[in-house]
Amino acid sequence: MLIAEITDTHLMDGGIPAYDTIDTRSFLEAAVDKLASLTPRPDALLVAGDVSEDGTIGSYRIFRECVGRLGIPVYVVPGNHDARENMRSAFAPDGYMPALGHLDYVAEIGPLTLIALDTLVEGEVHGEIAPERRDWLEAALHAVRDRPAIVMLHHPPFATGTKMDEIGCRDGDALEAVIRRFENVEIVLAGHFHRSVHRRWAGTAANICSSTAHQMGLDLAHVPGFKVFMEPPQIQLLHWHAETGLAVHQVPVGDFECVHESG
Repeated sequence: MLIAEITDTHLMDGGIPAYDTIDTRSFLEAAVDKLASLTPRPDALLVAGDVSEDGTIGSYRIFRECVGRLGIPVYVVPGNHDARENMRSAFAPDGYMPALGHLDYVAEIGPLTLIALDTLVEGEVHGEIAPERRDWLEAALHAVRDRPAIVMLHHPPFATGTKMDEIGCRDGDALEAVIRRFENVEIVLAGHFHRSVHRRWAGTAANICSSTAHQMGLDLAHVPGFKVFMEPPQIQLLHWHAETGLAVHQVPVGDFECVHESG
C-alpha cells in the first residue's frame, strides 16, 4: 500500500495568495500533479492540517476541487489556521468526520488504521488535547491493537530543537505516555512546522512533513521572530509492506531531469 501525505496548503478563499505573495493554490496543484504522475498511484491521501489559511468554506472548496481529480480517499485534520465547523461541513460528504465536537476520528485504510487527532485551539497558534480526549485516543488504540496504526495530528507533540517548538502541542508528554503503551503505532505524523523533521519518539517513529508551499526557516539558535522561505515544497509517501513495515519517502515537487540511466 502507498499512502501520500501533504500538509499546510494554506489556501485562501478565491485562490488569493497567502501573505499577498504566495500562490498556495498553484503550489497545491503542482503537488497534485506530482501525485498523479506517480507509479504506482497512491491509495489514499493524508493531510496534516492548515488546509486553509483563512478558514473559509471557499478555501475548502478549492482544496476539494484540486485533490478530487486524484480519485482517492482523502483524510484531513484541522490546523491552527482552519475553522473547525467550516471544515466539518466541507468534508462531511466523505463520511469519516464526527457530527459534533472535536474532529477526532478513526479510519481504516486497507491493512492500516488511521487515528486522527484534532489539536486546534481556535484563536491560538499552539495545540492542545484535553485529558478526556487522550482517554479517547487510548481507547481507539486499544481497539485496533492487533492492526498497524498511524496517528496523525497537526501540532507536533515532540521536540525538534527549533524555535517552532514554542508553538507545538502543549500536551506532548501526556500523549507520549499514551502512545508508548501501544507497539502497533507505526508512526506519528504532524505538520505545522513547515520543515521535514524525523525522530524517535514514544517508542515509535515521529515525522513532520514539509509544506506544499512555503517553509519556515531552520532556526536552531532560537533567534527572535519567524522567517518564511521559498524552499522547495515536498510531499511524503508512506510505503507499507506487511513483511517490512512502513518506509517514508520525501519527494520534492517539480520536474527534474534524469542525468544518468543504467541497465
